[in-house]
Amino acid sequence: MSTPSEPCSPLTVESGDGAAVRFCAHGGHVLGWTPVGGTERLWLSRDTECGDGVAIRGGVPVIWPQFSDRGPGPRHGVARDRAWQVMGAGSDDRGDAVARLRLTGDAGTTPIPHAFALHLEVRASGSTLDIELTARNDGTDDLTMTAALHTYLRVASTTGTRVTGLEGLLARPNDGQPPWPVDGPIEVVGPLDVAVEGVADGEAGAVVVDDGGSGAVTLTARGFDSRVVWNPGPGRAPGDVHAGGEAEFVCVEPALLTPLTLGAGRSWRGVQTLSVGSGSDAAG
Repeated sequence: MSTPSEPCSPLTVESGDGAAVRFCAHGGHVLGWTPVGGTERLWLSRDTECGDGVAIRGGVPVIWPQFSDRGPGPRHGVARDRAWQVMGAGSDDRGDAVARLRLTGDAGTTPIPHAFALHLEVRASGSTLDIELTARNDGTDDLTMTAALHTYLRVASTTGTRVTGLEGLLARPNDGQPPWPVDGPIEVVGPLDVAVEGVADGEAGAVVVDDGGSGAVTLTARGFDSRVVWNPGPGRAPGDVHAGGEAEFVCVEPALLTPLTLGAGRSWRGVQTLSVGSGSDAAG
């Protein structure tokens, strides 16, 4: 990363059993996650930058209150490119590694005409990482939102990596092409950018990402209605992806793509859980 200012300085918390999470205040951004006895499972570009108005490439960017350009506001919202407050970080009474961060704003300080509060809690132990995002409308007018946890999963190679658990649903390409039914594993052959809608909460909507070698990752979520699967493909990666980096990750992100309107004082909560195991173990 570029020379960090304080919000960009990485912080690490460890659980009593040896799991670790790396994060920074800029963007409320989870940069890395190492389960017990394992290796780094999130991907971070070696060429990413960090600073006010800049989004970090990799890890888990927080997308809020707008997904992509599906609305009138800034692309992917206002949460990922500014400094949050670190409210606490360390090991709790259970021995879990925990980090808590907060972002607040009002019509005078952000590009959206609302007062709001975002709270992010990150918790790791054993082979599991939990990320909980809560959004509250602190204004007097309704706030309409979408959201996502834009998770970059590290893979040995996109060649041979498969995403399962979305069979029977409809994949809608984000470039406006016709939707197609998911009738088997999704092969990570870029360019790939689809939103799979109508995904069930919890274990019923579990998605498994298996690269055939490093141990599959299972993703479950609550509060999100879709899963977005993205890889830019060779020669199509953004400029802040290091050379060859597009072959090292697949993004599988829980997303709330159906706009949700929060009345004054109302809140929304979304949770993502990542867990590591072999392909057969992860699939259940």
